[in-house]
Amino acid sequence: MTTLLIAALPLAGCDRAPAAGDPAAATDAPAPATPAAPAPTLPAEFVVSTNEPFWQARVEGGEVVLDGPEVDGRRFSIERRDEGEDARVVHARDAAGTISVTLRPGPCQDSMSGAEFPHAGDVTIDGVGPAPGCARPAGTPPPRPPEE
Repeated sequence: MTTLLIAALPLAGCDRAPAAGDPAAATDAPAPATPAAPAPTLPAEFVVSTNEPFWQARVEGGEVVLDGPEVDGRRFSIERRDEGEDARVVHARDAAGTISVTLRPGPCQDSMSGAEFPHAGDVTIDGVGPAPGCARPAGTPPPRPPEE
């Protein structure tokens, strides 16, 4: 019986966590898990600008305001917001149709001007699209193109 107890003693220490100050704590303990970086915070109100066609969809309050070719200030009422880890999608409607505006973490470089935006985005209007573009928080000025 004594032989079995002595043989089991080394195994009994296998599950213990090293105590603070224990030399094994620095060498044998697994490294603590690194917490995942938090997902970037996407603004609730934002502006997506696209190139060819040159749309600008402004999401503010309870509406989306669209400016662009043959459109100036078309207003859509927001019906739904889909929130995900990597995107925010706003769905809105007016009497004539629908718009979906998507915001994603950036950065995003404007394909024509070279300006750097903090976010990427796209716009789908009346089922046509998505037209890709860049985005910024509402209330902030558009970024300037790089100096040449």
